[in-house]
Amino acid sequence: MKIAIAGCGIAGTAAASLLAQQGHEVTLFEQAVHCGPVGAGILIQPIGQRVLQQLGVYDAIAAQSARLNAIEAIRESGKRLIRLEYQRLDPQLFGLGVHRGRLFAALLDLAKQAGAQIREGSRVIDYQVQTSGVELQLENGARSERFDFIIATDGSRSVLRTAAGIAQRGVEYEYGALWATGKCSAVRDHLLQLVSGTRKLVGLLPIGQGECSFFWGLTADQFERSQQQGFEPWKQEVLKLCPQAAELINATHGFQDYTFTTYRSVSMRRWYAERIIFLGDAAHPTSPHLGQGANLALEDVWVFAECLQQSADFQAACHKYELLRKHKLRFYQRITAWLSPFFQSSGVIRGWGRDLCLPVMSQTPLLREQMLKTLCGFKTGWLHSRLPGQE
Repeated sequence: MKIAIAGCGIAGTAAASLLAQQGHEVTLFEQAVHCGPVGAGILIQPIGQRVLQQLGVYDAIAAQSARLNAIEAIRESGKRLIRLEYQRLDPQLFGLGVHRGRLFAALLDLAKQAGAQIREGSRVIDYQVQTSGVELQLENGARSERFDFIIATDGSRSVLRTAAGIAQRGVEYEYGALWATGKCSAVRDHLLQLVSGTRKLVGLLPIGQGECSFFWGLTADQFERSQQQGFEPWKQEVLKLCPQAAELINATHGFQDYTFTTYRSVSMRRWYAERIIFLGDAAHPTSPHLGQGANLALEDVWVFAECLQQSADFQAACHKYELLRKHKLRFYQRITAWLSPFFQSSGVIRGWGRDLCLPVMSQTPLLREQMLKTLCGFKTGWLHSRLPGQE
């Protein structure tokens, strides 16, 4: 088949490499003039690691990344809010702190080696379905040649979602985050988050080679006020809550060294229409609080590629894909939407409830097991999960 992929991110490059390896003619359209490694750190959970192993890039990525034994959140008072250790579920499990740029570079190289064509400076804004295929409308006014179908991996703010006419509901989260990456030796083997109520959240994610990805949650209004007040007062506020970030923060010189990102949640009635399917953040964007975005995207791609290989008919493959994925994706969307306000929102009641309940929940064996299965990406719905070896 002749396949167009709109969006050259983690999902897009993974899809391009897998489908080109299967013998399809794949063209990947990217809006940037030059594809290159960008972004901060991401947490690749055991479910995502399995896809990287299948793709053949796991060993190279793992060698450059940080092996994480746990995630931990601590209150401003110093009391532990939660600590989830992967080995409590299985001694072989761990998280992988990865620099997004390194993962992207490996997947892009894999796609090129598989024979996928990369068209840079080509932002897809619409498409037209023909009797025998589909054409892409580019932002520069040009139209592409005809393809059998499109895989939309153009991110959380996908313009193709509206073009497809699929019913959807979306919400912009009040809180975004400031991100930066740099040297940090204070945290090495776990994701560390520190919280003050629900209004302050800071984290350090080790990503290998002595580096951490730093994030500080705040609203757009708060970021604007911080810029007006100056970098030094903000820096002192951060270090008061998270002294572990001193090495990284002290190596920066202003807000120009940080990236401010906002988040949204979108729920689509279905993930495909005539000659187009949505995967990754284009299909189910959420807040990053569970750290599942890249993992769900990688798994999306793997499942769809298998469905297409088994069916060889696009609509049939889409239907099978949706049957296989809908319960898991709906679960992770809803649990993330439910969880996010307990870590970042206005008011104090949610923070009190979180501080009272979360320590107890994480120390109760049955609940801790479910929390770990959710973290690892093994949950397939509210009542079900599938661990490695259970397929």
